[in-house]
Amino acid sequence: MTTPARGLTVRPLDPASPAYAEATRLRYDALYREWGLPRSLTDDANAAAFYHIGVFDADAIVGYARIDLALDEPQIYQVSVARDRRGEGIGALLVEVLKGIAAQAGHTEVWLDARAHVIPFYERLGFEVVGEEFLSRRTATPHRRMRAPLGGDADAPLGG
Repeated sequence: MTTPARGLTVRPLDPASPAYAEATRLRYDALYREWGLPRSLTDDANAAAFYHIGVFDADAIVGYARIDLALDEPQIYQVSVARDRRGEGIGALLVEVLKGIAAQAGHTEVWLDARAHVIPFYERLGFEVVGEEFLSRRTATPHRRMRAPLGGDADAPLGG
């Protein structure tokens, strides 16, 4: 795993904040634009249901992800890294922080649905494929369900 660049900070995001609006643009650019999918896929009528985090370089958001902790088995969604910042460990940082938050909340594993081409990235972070390939209902892109066990004493940098 690549160590993230120094000077990066991870912060929770309020869906009503300007930083969250920037995160929405980042999500579109990172996850949907290349597939020619509509910007409306980033509309968040249910944003309050998730715990959102961003990675910042000074005041610029360079990474975003969220988790639904209300589920019996928490699920990570929309891990997004600015295209010009990929390969710096930002995506791994996002996932590890969310895994730590879930562990601190008392969960023993997390789930995600990964696009088929990024499965090796998640495997390096301790996830294993647990389901057959399927097409996402939202994007019609190939995905696989993955899970990762959590350690019982993990410390989340945000304090959960």
